[in-house]
Amino acid sequence: MKKRILFVNGHLNIGGVEKSLIDVLKNMDYNMYEVDLVLFEGLGDYAKEVPKEVNILYYDLSKAFGPIMPCLIDNFLTRNWFALILRLIFLLEKIIGVEALIFAKPIFKLDKNYDCAIAYRVGICTDFVGYVINSKNKVTWWHHGVYEYPDNQTKRWIKVFKNFNKIIAVSESCKQMITTNIRGINNKITTIPNIIDVDEIRLKSNENPSYNINQGENIILLSIGRLSPEKGMVNCVHACRKLVDEGYRVKWYLIGEGIQREEIERCIQDNKLEDYIYLLGANSNPYPYIKSAHIYVHPSLVESLSITVLEALSLNTPAVVARSMGPEEFIRHKKNGLLVEPNPIGLFKGIVSLINDKNLYTQLKKDKKDVLNNYSPEVIINKIKDLIEAG
Repeated sequence: MKKRILFVNGHLNIGGVEKSLIDVLKNMDYNMYEVDLVLFEGLGDYAKEVPKEVNILYYDLSKAFGPIMPCLIDNFLTRNWFALILRLIFLLEKIIGVEALIFAKPIFKLDKNYDCAIAYRVGICTDFVGYVINSKNKVTWWHHGVYEYPDNQTKRWIKVFKNFNKIIAVSESCKQMITTNIRGINNKITTIPNIIDVDEIRLKSNENPSYNINQGENIILLSIGRLSPEKGMVNCVHACRKLVDEGYRVKWYLIGEGIQREEIERCIQDNKLEDYIYLLGANSNPYPYIKSAHIYVHPSLVESLSITVLEALSLNTPAVVARSMGPEEFIRHKKNGLLVEPNPIGLFKGIVSLINDKNLYTQLKKDKKDVLNNYSPEVIINKIKDLIEAG
């Protein structure tokens, strides 16, 4: 008899967490497991990659948030009883605590008893699994690379995590960060990194990109990440300005979307870099771009692991990586990548060192199997299988 497994996530839009979830779903053994996937914010770009065996359940929570009276009135007038009741439960939560979410069980109508329920993000997904789902084995994933939460949120997590058997960190440094900030969970927390499927990455890298990168005699730089402050993508613009000022012929492509897009566009214009740096938007297959780039530049200020850096290593594209706790676990400076200070000058120096030092560049072009084997589908899925079976 197949074991019943539930995954819960907000959406399947392009992002590191969502890519990680898709990789897990692709590698599950559906002869052993019956898998449901609950989403709260729609499908997204990765939805087409969900295996056909996965049963997707969508609950639209968008109408259950916002100012209390307009929300209640709107849902009453539209007879959206699900959102109306859920909004009242959220209000009750503020009064009696997170335990109020147990009253949401009837409106979700998920009466199935799962063998393992996995919240793939902390937040509403964790709350949902903790109080709404029936499962003898409850697990949540922690992907954040920084802990900047007030005391009341920490106290809330301590309470919610009591309902969980395991908390998964994606790196050892992430695990250390969580246990330092949240007391009483040391015996529940373990490390399972994200999957890096080298064969699939290399196969997809041979597809034709939607945007043609004209290399010519230019040095092609590439960065991938959400256009938001913690990802440091604006630093690419300032580093590019210095490269151009120093006479380097570069074309720098940024893949990603986010709240800083307009700011970054203005920064490009202010620095007169329209002919040197290009915003390509979100892309579900960035691998042809990584393969075509001379140097992959990762400017992120905060990373719990960093999937895109590992993807660059999979394609043997030399990487200049801003220091943060995730990449520092697997990047060996000048052996398989460059670790630099997380600012424009650090990025600039790293890029220049690779341009000018041919021996170093050749070293970083070498195969990275010794690192990547730790993230292979076989290794990671076995760990997840052990996690499921432990329940």
